[in-house]
Amino acid sequence: MIPRILHVWSRVETVLIGVLLIIALVIFLGGGLLRVVAPAFAVDWATEVSIYFIIWATVLAGAAIVQEDRHLHTEVFIAALSPRMRRVLGWAMSILSIAFIAVMLVYGWQAYEFSNLLDERSGSSLRTPQGFAVFLPLPVGMALILVRCALMLMNGHRPFGHLSNAPERGE
Repeated sequence: MIPRILHVWSRVETVLIGVLLIIALVIFLGGGLLRVVAPAFAVDWATEVSIYFIIWATVLAGAAIVQEDRHLHTEVFIAALSPRMRRVLGWAMSILSIAFIAVMLVYGWQAYEFSNLLDERSGSSLRTPQGFAVFLPLPVGMALILVRCALMLMNGHRPFGHLSNAPERGE
């Protein structure tokens, strides 16, 4: 059941990220085209809105990166360790990473609430609330990563598990 959930989640996430990036590209290029072709109708918010879509796509991609084990690795250092030390270090890094993500979720939520308290808005004619557009993606992305990590652990896979899969010395 969990592998199916992870598979469907990955598919939905991939489609959503792609749609967000395509929308960002269309808005950005449309804004640029309007400035060149019809300057009288140019909008001052095209770049800003494109950035919002890119921010959301980026933080949503974090959970996919964890699932697909595509985050940064220090294989040169890890390959020099014994298999037992790699496992120990792998679990330590997983625990530290999950703790860091949890802290980022808490602080991201506090930043979102603070932004809403101040009623921060963009400088363009849209006056977009910055809480939703800029600050909310961080806690949402971190929450998705934590849920993905929990599902991976329940499925018997350690998140950030690449460390224990490094090749043996001399292989």
